[in-house]
Amino acid sequence: MEALDQRISRFCAEHGLSPQQTRIFTAMMHGALSNEALARRTGITVGAVRVHLERIARKSLTISRAELIYLFFTGRRAE
Repeated sequence: MEALDQRISRFCAEHGLSPQQTRIFTAMMHGALSNEALARRTGITVGAVRVHLERIARKSLTISRAELIYLFFTGRRAE
C-alpha cells in the first residue's frame, strides 16, 4: 500500500493545490481536524485556514471536510 504522504502529495497535485493548501491538507490528513488545530500546526490564522479550506473544497469539487476525506480515501465523490 502506498504511504500516506505519497498519496497526499499525489492527491494535492491532481487537484492543483497550492503549497499552502497542501500543507493544510497534509496536516488535516495527519489528524488536525479543527480549524484551530490546523492553524496551530501550520502557523497561520484560523481565518486563513478557513479561506484555504474553501479553496481546497472548490478545487476538489467537494462541499464538506467529510466529503473531501471521503474523496481522498475512495477516489469517488459522495452520492
